[in-house]
Amino acid sequence: MNAGNYLSDLVSMVGTLFLFAYWPSFNAALGSGTTASRAVINTYLSLACSVIASIVVSKIVHGGKLNMEIVLNASLAGGVAVGSAADIIISPAGSMIAGFIVGAISAFGFAYLSTYVKKHLKLHDTCGVLNLHGIPGVIGALISAIIAYRTGSTFGNDLSSIYPYQALNRTPEEQAGYQLAGLGVCLGLAIGGGMLTGFIASREWFQPPPAEALFDDKHHWANCVIEHEELHELKSQMASNKTDSKMDRGSDMDESQRLRPSIN
Repeated sequence: MNAGNYLSDLVSMVGTLFLFAYWPSFNAALGSGTTASRAVINTYLSLACSVIASIVVSKIVHGGKLNMEIVLNASLAGGVAVGSAADIIISPAGSMIAGFIVGAISAFGFAYLSTYVKKHLKLHDTCGVLNLHGIPGVIGALISAIIAYRTGSTFGNDLSSIYPYQALNRTPEEQAGYQLAGLGVCLGLAIGGGMLTGFIASREWFQPPPAEALFDDKHHWANCVIEHEELHELKSQMASNKTDSKMDRGSDMDESQRLRPSIN
């Protein structure tokens, strides 16, 4: 039951389209003027290239066909990758290269890493957080450190409008170090918070669902009717009845041929 179907993939695609359209507003929310405009443009460029990368990788991995899980998720990785640097990337090529590389890494993660982590580390990433937010987020933080180190000469005194503490005469090298320190703090909070949440959710008093009820909403909701499951069962029953009907007609024909007198 841990798999998509036509209906769920269709609804998810609508969600992906909305995220694609509004992700630039996430990255530009704290900016204003040219800073916000730069963030919007860089985010769209990065997203567009991550879409291309997800399609290319999907066709490579799946023999020329598209995989919905990869396309739905990896196509958004570009928005994550430039989230912390979208307002200071001044070259369109920079955001496009970042989007394509991160989109490809995310796509390969959905194709191979998720299975490996589940099998060997016993970590089941049901929402693809590692490949869509985790790895692209780490890469995005590294990108922000590199850009903070290299853009001091480009922005000059205006860099303090992006990094407020730059007004304290912090050097570009020091700012890059703070960006990396922020990455370490985020990883510590994410890993520590995740372990604590997993520990609490696995306790008996938290009433975790039994193994056979995982990925089944009927365990938690009263009068839960999953239409696509009923439709699948109905189609299976109709196919079975059709097969039985054909077998019965075949038996009748054999019987009639056996009883038919032979003509010399």
